[in-house]
Amino acid sequence: MKKLLIIDDELEYLKSFEFALRKIYDVHLAQDYDSAIAELQFGFDLVLIDIRLDKNDENNADGLRILKWLVLNSPSTPAFMMSAFREFRYAEESLNHGARHFFRKPILISELAEVLSEKS
Repeated sequence: MKKLLIIDDELEYLKSFEFALRKIYDVHLAQDYDSAIAELQFGFDLVLIDIRLDKNDENNADGLRILKWLVLNSPSTPAFMMSAFREFRYAEESLNHGARHFFRKPILISELAEVLSEKS
C-alpha cells in the first residue's frame, strides 16, 4: 500500500480525506509546516499539500515552501496541491514548482482518488 501524506491546517479536511482514502493508501497527516517537514523525513509515495496553512495570514504560502522542500529533497515524490482560495497565482506557482496537479476545494473524493492514482 502506498504511503500518502496529507498536509492541511483544517482538521475536518484532514479527517475526511483520511477516512475516504485509508482503504487505498497508508494515510499520514500533518497540520503545519514543521510537522510536515518532520513527517517527510520518513519518505512517502505521494503528498497532498494545502497551499495556505494559516488562513489568518494572507501572505502565508507554507504549502509552497513544503513543495519546494520536497522537490529539492525528494524530487521523485509526486506532489499535489490544493486550495480553497481562488487566486490563480497559487495554481500557477504550484505547477511551475513541480506539482503534478492543483485541486480547488471543495474536492470530490472520487476526483481526488482518480487523479492521485493516474498521476502518481
